[in-house]
Amino acid sequence: MPGAGGEKPGAAPLNRETREVAVREPKRIWWAVPRKLCALERPGGGGRSHRPDRRAAEIAWLKHNGVRLCVSTMTTRHNLGDYEAAGLDAHHVPVASAAEGADTLEELLGLLRREVRRRGAVAIHGNRHTDFVAAVCAAHLYGARGVDPLEGLRDAAAAGLVISPEACELLGVSYGAVQPRSAIAASTSAGRSVTT
Repeated sequence: MPGAGGEKPGAAPLNRETREVAVREPKRIWWAVPRKLCALERPGGGGRSHRPDRRAAEIAWLKHNGVRLCVSTMTTRHNLGDYEAAGLDAHHVPVASAAEGADTLEELLGLLRREVRRRGAVAIHGNRHTDFVAAVCAAHLYGARGVDPLEGLRDAAAAGLVISPEACELLGVSYGAVQPRSAIAASTSAGRSVTT
């Protein structure tokens, strides 16, 4: 049954005058290459926190900000039809976890090398976990611009993406260097002073 404004329950909020979907910036997004490449959580949220109205608003934001291709590393095909319905290209490369992503990393780096050269931006996402997509973008920055993967992962973490030890291992980076709080926690739990 339609809502008060004629929209379906659970659909993205509509501007009643223009009938356009609301636009909302994704909660966890890192522009690894401004206006060309971003890594983010699944639009709409991952897992049980996923909301269709948030998904539509975040996809609209991506499109409004120049994204033309969404690469999903989710193990399921969720959101792919929504990208196409919004006029975006979609590419699906399922990856169960960062620990299992070594073989897929090279495939995705080749795809990004080709696609980032084209007009518009590329967005890459997992489901709830952002560690693998952050590692992919950090590896791309290293290959394309010589940016140290440690710096790329630090920037991703600063933007709100969660970085796991497995993602660090995938790129040969120390997890403690990316997540300094883990080193502090380890030193305090071992009885050592954090100031030494």
